[in-house]
Order: sequence, then C-alpha cells, then structure tokens
Amino acid sequence: MNCPKCGTPLENTYRCPKCQFEEPTLKRIIMASNYHYNQGLSKAKIRDLSGAITSLQMSLKYNKHNTGARNLLGLVYFQMGETVSALGEWIISVHFQSRGNIAKNYIKKVQNNPGQLQVINNTIQNYNMALRYLEEGNGDLAIIELKKVVNLNPNYIRAYQLLGLLYIQHKQYAAARKILGRALKLDRNNITTVRYMNELMGYTHQRRKSREVEQQKAGLVQIKDPNPIVIERTAASYNDFNTSTLSFVNILIGIIIGAAVVGLLAVPSIKKTKASEYNAAVVEYSGQISERNKQIATLQNQLDTLTNENDKMKNNMDSVDSLADSGENEERLIQAMKAYLDNDFVTAGTVLADVNKSLLDGQDAQSVYEFLLSKTKDTVENQIYEQAHIYYDDKDYMNAVTYFNKVLNLNPDSAEAWYYMGRSYQSLTDFEEARNCYRTIIEHYGDSEYVDEAQSYLDQIQDQTSAGQTAESES
Repeated sequence: MNCPKCGTPLENTYRCPKCQFEEPTLKRIIMASNYHYNQGLSKAKIRDLSGAITSLQMSLKYNKHNTGARNLLGLVYFQMGETVSALGEWIISVHFQSRGNIAKNYIKKVQNNPGQLQVINNTIQNYNMALRYLEEGNGDLAIIELKKVVNLNPNYIRAYQLLGLLYIQHKQYAAARKILGRALKLDRNNITTVRYMNELMGYTHQRRKSREVEQQKAGLVQIKDPNPIVIERTAASYNDFNTSTLSFVNILIGIIIGAAVVGLLAVPSIKKTKASEYNAAVVEYSGQISERNKQIATLQNQLDTLTNENDKMKNNMDSVDSLADSGENEERLIQAMKAYLDNDFVTAGTVLADVNKSLLDGQDAQSVYEFLLSKTKDTVENQIYEQAHIYYDDKDYMNAVTYFNKVLNLNPDSAEAWYYMGRSYQSLTDFEEARNCYRTIIEHYGDSEYVDEAQSYLDQIQDQTSAGQTAESES
C-alpha cells in the first residue's frame, strides 16, 4: 500500500517514513495483528502451544507480512515436532523479508544438520507405518512404531496422542495416563489431549467402582444353619487279617496307584511339552513371516513417503517461486509507474515489457498495468521488436527468445513474434516450447501469413522426434 499523501510505499508500517502521515485503516490492521502476536507469545511462554498457534494464525490473517508472528509460529510448530510445517512458515517469512530475518538461521540450522534431517525422515516414516498398521487392524504393531516415533522425537505431540488412544483401546490405562501426561507437559491446553485424558478418567472411575463391588461381595459371611443334619456313625467291626497278606495287598495297591499317577500326570505333561514345542515352532515361523511382511511394507511405505515428500517439496518450491515471481512483477510495475510519472516513457515501456500480467495480484495492479500499456506500447514495442530481430539474425537465440517474449507481453496477438520465438526455440532444440509457439499460431491466428510455415516446422519437429524414438528403440 502507498501513502495517500505522497505515494511512498508503506511496508509493514502505518506511518509514512517520508511525510509522517498515519493511515488510520492500516494502523488498526497492524495493531490488531500485533495484539494477536503478543497473545500468541504469552501463550507460548506458558506452554499453551495450541492456543499460541490459534493466536498467531489470527495475527497473520490481519497482516501476512508480520514476519515476527510467522517466525514464532514456525518455532511453535517445531516445538510440537511438526518440522515440515515449521520450515514452510520460515520459507514464506524469508520471502517477505529477505534481509535481517532470523528465519534464515532457523532454516540453516535444520539444513546443515544431516543427523536431524535423518531423524525427521525416520519419524515421518515410522508414524506413517503406524497409520498403515492401524488401517490393517494391527494395533500392536502400530504401538511398536509409535514408541519408536516418540523415542526419535520426544516433542511429537500427535504420536503421543495416538499412542495414548491405542493404550486406552487395549485397556492399558496406566500406560495411557503416562503417555498423555507427557503430551500435556508439552502442550498444556491441547484440546485433543484433554479430551483423551477425560475419557481415560471415566474408564478408571468405572473400573474402580466395579472393583469395590467385587470386594463387597467377597466380604460377605455365609450364615450357618441353626439346625444342622447330623449323620450318626455306627461302630465298625474289624476282622483280623494275616499280616503278610495285608502287606502284599498294600504293595499291590501302591503299584496300581503309582501307575495311575504316572498315567494321569506324566503322559499329559509329555503331550503338553510336545504341543508347546509345536506351538513355539508355529510362533517362530509366524514371526519370521510377519517380519518379512513388515520389511516389505516398510520398504513400500518408504517409497510412498519419499514420493509424497518429493511432491510436497516440488509444490512448496513452485509456490515459493510463484510468490517470488509475483513480487518481482509488482516491483517492475512500480518502477514502470515511477518512470512514467517522470515522463520517461521509453524506460516505462521497457520495464513494463518484463511484467507478466497473469502474475499480477489484485484488480488495482491490473488496472495500472492496462493504463501504462496503453500509454507506452506504441513507443517501445517497435524498439524491442527490432532488438529481438537483431539477436535472431546474429543467432543469439537465448536473447532473441527473451525479447520476443517481451514483445508478447506488450502485444500477445503478434503472430510474427510467436513465429520467430518458435524458430528460436527450435534452434535451441527446445522442441516442446517451439511446438507450443507453432500451435498457438495455428489455433488462434489462422488468418496469419505464418500459418503454413508454422505447420511445416511443426511437422518437421514431429518427424525428428519420431526418428529419435525409433533409433532409441533399435539400440
């Protein structure tokens, strides 16, 4: 935004550095952003990381250029174990403020520590593996992977929450209380952690009540019958046996009892031992199979994770490049406007030729571009076109492409510029870009004198590409 009095650009301030005018609306916006930043800083100091994230995100909604709030948001993410999110905030912060930004130091500390990058990578892989096991219904294996995650990254709150939830599901309430307690120490007001802890308290309270009921049942005393039934015993009559006969009978009875004991105790024990050995062998082979399946799943998961990370990095780089191109376009537009106000129409038109209209953000910027284009197009278009042809005739095709592109920024309907830019790309063996230029002429400028030649060169590129593919297949 520019100062409404003198037109000086206001960068993250509501007071003009030149005329000291204070823009009231911008002042309210910046003060609201600073208020939420201070709230987030206070919450971060008392370990209320979730609340700090909410306040800092609100601060950035008011003022996306508040690099202090964005840097602090990255630090909070990093403290919660969300390293990827932290790097994303710091990269955006450096884009908005490239000089004197402490976020550069944060990024370098992460990038210059290969060990920490490996830990981050292993943490993501193990956490994704735990999620994969949960989708397959293997809760025990998921617990093992989550234990690895919290050992690698003791600040990863998501892993603590998921591990505590699994412990509750397996009725390991003491372990769940311990894990969720660690998560609360890291983020004392995390809504998810507090909800899990309340659920755990409800389970333990119900378990305590059932245990008290069982103890009350065990303490009951059986009431004795006041009129018991008494069975009278008659006096037994004994006969005298021969002592030797009695001894023989006793020995025989002992042998029979011993054989019975062996049959009842030893044989089942032997069968149990054999069954135990068989079960142990089955468990061992099952473990080996499970370990191999786990290794296969781990390798597949690593491949998927690396593919996803590569896509994310490409998207982040594309977004950063897009932001950088948008910022450069705005700077060029401002330079062109300054040159026009100084009555330097040639410089204004030359700078405007480097502006890509599609990257301009906002209706105001589009309107300024259209105004400057209408005022400077006729002045500089022919000069830039002549310079492009000079480069083309000198076979300096790189600069020729650059200047023909400037011509198209000023006049997108120049079929001649499209044709010669395609010829330049073809000379540079960039057949894909050359093909795009020729197709633009054929599809949009069918009445142009360059249509037949564009079609001829397009067929020539197609023949060259087909011949190259045939030679590669034969080799």
